[in-house]
Amino acid sequence: MPAEFANNTLRAVFAEAVAELFGTRRRVCVLVLIALLTGLVGPFGTDMHFLEVQRYLYWALIVFGTAIPVQLVFFVVERARRRMGWPAVIWVPMASVVAALPAMTVVNGIACAFGSCIGRAGMAELYVQCAVVILSIGTMIKLLSPADATPIAAAPEPMLLRRLPGARRGRLIRLAAQDHYVEVITDQGRSLVGMRFKDAIEETGAKTGVQVHRSHWVARAAVVARRNVDGRAVLELTDGSLVPLGRTFRQKASEAGVLF
Repeated sequence: MPAEFANNTLRAVFAEAVAELFGTRRRVCVLVLIALLTGLVGPFGTDMHFLEVQRYLYWALIVFGTAIPVQLVFFVVERARRRMGWPAVIWVPMASVVAALPAMTVVNGIACAFGSCIGRAGMAELYVQCAVVILSIGTMIKLLSPADATPIAAAPEPMLLRRLPGARRGRLIRLAAQDHYVEVITDQGRSLVGMRFKDAIEETGAKTGVQVHRSHWVARAAVVARRNVDGRAVLELTDGSLVPLGRTFRQKASEAGVLF
């Protein structure tokens, strides 16, 4: 159970990180531009080792092959920074140092596929090169972040979040009805709001999630698995909670795209 939950959580984090990486046109354009420029210039001696077509292919694989593991590291480190309260100025260099390890592995693997393995002697130099490049690109992307913050399919902030204390406003995970209150759970914590459960659901937005039980609502992005506990169907969420799935709500949950 713990191992399976950990795997589901990792899959959810990976999916969210990749969605964030390719979630804006600006970021995708930056990656494409970097691939084209490196293919044109042929840095690190690739202009002499590869033909033009090979060079463009090589650098496209390098850029997009390293982008995902680097994004995953940045995604995790940034959220750790927010929880730990680290200064924003240090987290990009910190993430770059960590992300250089998987990036170095990917680069060496692609180089070997093109018949140009780096070898142990050059791994230290390759690591430094990866760290510097990641730091430069990461800094550039973060400098562009104010204009980059609007996603391709941007959704307005749910009205319900405005009812929460500032420190509890985050990504919605689930709602739970409790007498005359609604417990609102986000990735920043829990809050009790005095309102009707039906009204709280309406204020989450039409497409953010679905009611799965007479007393429970879940965000689609927060559902990682469906389980059977003591003969009852439950949904496992990214925060580790198990939410009952009512029979009368299964069709609506399925139509809403909840993971089964």
